[in-house]
Amino acid sequence: MKNKTILFLSPVNHLSMMAEGWAARLNVPTWNIVSAACAAAEYDALPVEAMKEVNIDIQSHTPYSLKPHLVQEADVVIAIYDFQRDSLPALPEQPERKILRWNIPNPVHFDLLPERWAAYQEVCDELAIKMQQLQKELT
Repeated sequence: MKNKTILFLSPVNHLSMMAEGWAARLNVPTWNIVSAACAAAEYDALPVEAMKEVNIDIQSHTPYSLKPHLVQEADVVIAIYDFQRDSLPALPEQPERKILRWNIPNPVHFDLLPERWAAYQEVCDELAIKMQQLQKELT
């Protein structure tokens, strides 16, 4: 079976890096995992801490800015964003590329620290469920 390159894409790197962490945890040998963001964001310890709660370390993950070659090389692109508050660039449709869109609340939109922390914890749980569904769909 050919390896699949899976690109997790989000408006800022927090959501895509969290998804990359969950995908790596699944340890699917036929997946090449990449995450990228549409815009650079300041470092935020909250997503790192939320993932630590489930024993996933994303602190060393390198955030990438979206480059056309990342999309072109991907077999599956998963756009993770808050449908009501975020926007993503148009993704070129191609028959050999699968594009999925996940409506996940973006914690960066919460002003108060306790709300943002709770939102990251919820996103962590939601991404775990989505990742299990993705594994079933792609394997």
